Amino acid sequence: MFIELLDLLRCTNTHEDTWLVASFKTVSNRFVMDGTLGCPTCSAKYSITSGVADFRTATDSFRREPWLSLTTVEREHLATRAGAFLNVTEPGATVVMGGSWASAAQELSVMTEARVLALNPEKGVEESETVGLLRVGTAIPVAPGSVFGVALDSSFPAEILASAVKAVRAGGRIVGPTEIPPPSELLVLAHDESYWVAEKAPEVIKLSRAGR
Repeated sequence: MFIELLDLLRCTNTHEDTWLVASFKTVSNRFVMDGTLGCPTCSAKYSITSGVADFRTATDSFRREPWLSLTTVEREHLATRAGAFLNVTEPGATVVMGGSWASAAQELSVMTEARVLALNPEKGVEESETVGLLRVGTAIPVAPGSVFGVALDSSFPAEILASAVKAVRAGGRIVGPTEIPPPSELLVLAHDESYWVAEKAPEVIKLSRAGR
């Protein structure tokens, strides 16, 4: 994982938000190949092996979708869909793509200039200065409200959607599989037979009256 992407990551345990402390074993051209991320609050430790950060716990499990090797054109098409669904318009924004969506992480990053965290990516997905690879279970290891959008497939458990809602900023979007109902706090914008697209409520700014 590119060293600058480590600043995006957080402990998945429930406590106040804090950065993780990194201990490196192998670093190559500013890519951390092997090491450990430690939480200064709860002392949890997460390993980095062959460039992939692992945030799974002993009880985490997920159903892996059948792996299909996508062509360059197919990955570009998938990235275009993801960019449109999530309305990625801000260069440098952080986007989370999980499972089959992660296959197009690099293409989406190039198209939109976004930073992409690829969750449980299929083999063949490569890390870069703007794409980080993660293994996760039921939680997305980022700060609350720090993510522009999240796209997940049916390989993830339903519990991860609560984490996605927490991770996405106000007005951000989440794409989820139709097998898992969208959380009630989201506004569903569109859906087809495979996925729904929903939006987190925008932030409400209260204006005070003059003299009060």
